[in-house]
Amino acid sequence: MNRAKRLNVLNDNLHSAHCRACKERVRELLAAIYGDCRVGHQFPWPAQPKDYAGTPIGDLLKRICAGLGDYRGHREFIKSAQVPPCDFYVIDPPFILEFDESQHFSRPRLATLSFYPDKIRMGFPVTHWQELCRQIAAADDMPIDRDERRAWYDTLRDLVPTLHGLAPTVRLYAGEFAWCSLNPSSDRSRTAFSAMLQDRLPARNAKNNP
Repeated sequence: MNRAKRLNVLNDNLHSAHCRACKERVRELLAAIYGDCRVGHQFPWPAQPKDYAGTPIGDLLKRICAGLGDYRGHREFIKSAQVPPCDFYVIDPPFILEFDESQHFSRPRLATLSFYPDKIRMGFPVTHWQELCRQIAAADDMPIDRDERRAWYDTLRDLVPTLHGLAPTVRLYAGEFAWCSLNPSSDRSRTAFSAMLQDRLPARNAKNNP
């Protein structure tokens, strides 16, 4: 058994793509790099596409919402008045990081990603996320439109933050690496973490640099 499998102390079993220790380790790494990192933070951002009419992403959200509804015929998937909480919110510089487990890589999510224009700067490789959606093809039909809900809220977490001055949302795939094997107190681990995210993490402000 390798070291990564032994480090899943929160689950107390073999390492898996749903390792709770991995998510906690990501939080610790973000806190070590940036300082204040909040878990499950919710912004007062509306979830309906009509609320973004007249904004730079208004027409795009309208097309994505319609396309998602057309995909399987489920059109009443927006159940929350606001965008649900994000995984991690770094305060300075402000950005969201989403820890995507396998359930986020579904065919409805692929449908939404197909609308993303190349000209919009994203904090994750969209083509790679599309390929993961094809490979994993997660399906959660309890309730029947659960995949549409998840895909829509992921879309909002991708596109809305920049309207409010945040850097593009960063995403990492939980199953890509044993994140729990990294040590937040180690310079080498922090550098490796940034490198594995292909330098998508925003640069720290000068006042935060040692």
